[in-house]
Amino acid sequence: MRQEHAKDVYRCYDKFISEFLLEGNSILTTEHRDILNKTTINKCFKNFVENYNDEQGSNFDSKITQQFKDADLETRLVFAHAEWLWAFAVDDIGYHKKIHYTRRTTELSEDKLVKDIYPRGFGSAGQWHTNNKYYEITFCLLIIQFIKEKVNSNEISELQEVKDWIENICLYHKYGNEIEGYGLSSEFKEALPKSKLALTNILTYTSSPDNYERIASENHKNQIIVSFNGLLSDEEKKNLNADEKIFAIREKLGEYTKIGFDFYEREYSKIWNYSLTEEGFSEVQGLQYKKAIILYGPPGTSKTHTAKHLAEAIISHSFLKDRQNVVKYFKDKPDFTANRIHHLQLHPNYTYEDFIAGYQLKNGNTEKTKGTLFNICKAAEEDSAGLPHVLILDEINRIDLSRLFGEVFSALENRDEPIEVGVGELMLTIPNNLYVIGTMNEIDFSLERIDFALRRRFLWFFYGYNKDILWQIIHKKNDALDTRLKMEDEMERYVRNVTNLNKKISTIPELGKQYQIGQTFFGEIVEIYKSYKEIGGYTSLQNQLYRNDGGPTGILWNISIQPMLVSFLGNMDLDLRDEILKELKSIFFSK
Repeated sequence: MRQEHAKDVYRCYDKFISEFLLEGNSILTTEHRDILNKTTINKCFKNFVENYNDEQGSNFDSKITQQFKDADLETRLVFAHAEWLWAFAVDDIGYHKKIHYTRRTTELSEDKLVKDIYPRGFGSAGQWHTNNKYYEITFCLLIIQFIKEKVNSNEISELQEVKDWIENICLYHKYGNEIEGYGLSSEFKEALPKSKLALTNILTYTSSPDNYERIASENHKNQIIVSFNGLLSDEEKKNLNADEKIFAIREKLGEYTKIGFDFYEREYSKIWNYSLTEEGFSEVQGLQYKKAIILYGPPGTSKTHTAKHLAEAIISHSFLKDRQNVVKYFKDKPDFTANRIHHLQLHPNYTYEDFIAGYQLKNGNTEKTKGTLFNICKAAEEDSAGLPHVLILDEINRIDLSRLFGEVFSALENRDEPIEVGVGELMLTIPNNLYVIGTMNEIDFSLERIDFALRRRFLWFFYGYNKDILWQIIHKKNDALDTRLKMEDEMERYVRNVTNLNKKISTIPELGKQYQIGQTFFGEIVEIYKSYKEIGGYTSLQNQLYRNDGGPTGILWNISIQPMLVSFLGNMDLDLRDEILKELKSIFFSK
């Protein structure tokens, strides 16, 4: 659905079509005209597709520099437009990075470029969009070539005609069906990349924003369909493709809520956007399959928050299978998760007797006493609506989980079968509708130390530093605290430096990925900035994060990040430790 905040994306896309595809002129510079022709396109294919260097260890920038080193400027500019098309609509590629791509390829100075053609973007495209860059840009080149041939043969002359063709090319790539009037040659079909493409979602949206969603991730689209499946009729489930299903879901949800809503609004996203990863096998799918998962990784990587979100999601899925419940949810706002999420904060003094069963002295007599798990299982068994119950075991690294569960471990796999516990003939049954989510700080408890019997009874999901979640945290805090932090320039530099810092930590032999610093620690920059401004009596600051006196980033480094790294490096030789700290600090404050 068309969104107000994406108006710059629509404007730039229209300019790309009108001036570059239809007229052949550069939109990235003002002085280069008639650059798009058969010769420059063919040279792009020769340099990028035919001569592509697929050597591992060579980054994309160096490959492009090598492949276009002998190309003329017009050819470089045409390729820069293809790369622009790949990057322009997403906000997880920052303004300066988008300009960098153009400058790297064209070797033009920044003052030669048009600045307002690099919009913020309508949303994140995720890792697939970046990791699959070669095939995504090949797709862009194929579209540019296809449209230019149609223009040259006078089959296309209007902006909307171009949009319609691009939309249908994307739909063909996604679903394999040609639309009447938009036939594609066998040669063109054969040249299309065989892998899935984030661009097919990006370009269908920019070509027709009233009929698609601002969603680049196919995984996100699938999650929406699964979560709101109860709104679709059997015929719609069978006959509609994924985008048509989402459109039908939008129309029906609009009747109960509001027209023109955004699926990423909290009211809607909390139902479907349960996975913080872009993996095809999501955590909720893992829960549905195994009924027991563990989220593990460094502290501060949103594991506990995610566990609560996943608990809500698994209950929501069950509740919203019934169409009437969807109507009820948006009309009456029932709290159907109440008393169905059971949260235990584990600690070394929490025992088998507390969790399963034990003996207690009452009135001078020793009595069998059921533990917390018995009560949770009973609540799940007796649930009148038959909805799932979720047990969250937080920080399992602080306790011996094998001893905590004891013989009950086998009951996790054999649901609805009574098992005798180690206390006076008590029988425990773990019902089919009880799900278990554990969280574990791997930095405190190595995964290798966990015995196989425990590992095989859970599915394991690693949670490391996540740049996209850091952006979410910063945006949310910035709005809630009204700090008015600018999300470009310094903030893009900050997130880039934080990301590079964690990449470096992952490669240091004495540390590794389990010592990545979680995004919640770096999200504290918002509160630090707010306090810094208030204590200093500033009404506004031109340089918000990086200042000569250290500023907010200096404070965060000194009070949080550096002490944490010193602790991680432990009893290391002081000279080596200081050398590592110096390198990491230079990355954190890099310009």
